[in-house]
Amino acid sequence: YEEGYDDGSGMIDPNTGMPIAAGADGNKDFDLDEVIRAKLVHYPQMSSVFQCSDCPYQSHDKRNVLNHIEAKHVAHGGAICSICQRSCSTREALRKHCSRYHAKSQ
Repeated sequence: YEEGYDDGSGMIDPNTGMPIAAGADGNKDFDLDEVIRAKLVHYPQMSSVFQCSDCPYQSHDKRNVLNHIEAKHVAHGGAICSICQRSCSTREALRKHCSRYHAKSQ
């Protein structure tokens, strides 16, 4: 396993080519939302189409594209459930997990 490298936009995981998120390298200044938003392309002239800058994925729903970017293009430690410590790949997956399995305990 190689250490990450800085491509000028932040630390990159050489194994995946994806940005390394906070906690993965101890970088406390890392802003996951900022990295995700930087990969979002908006085409207002095309009926408000949002697109991932890393692949052809598009949607009219901005949240869908942001969730896609977090799941497919940003390497981070995931999101941990504070109730059962399950590791979820994205914050949206954690939200769905909590509503499905812990709705009564919240």
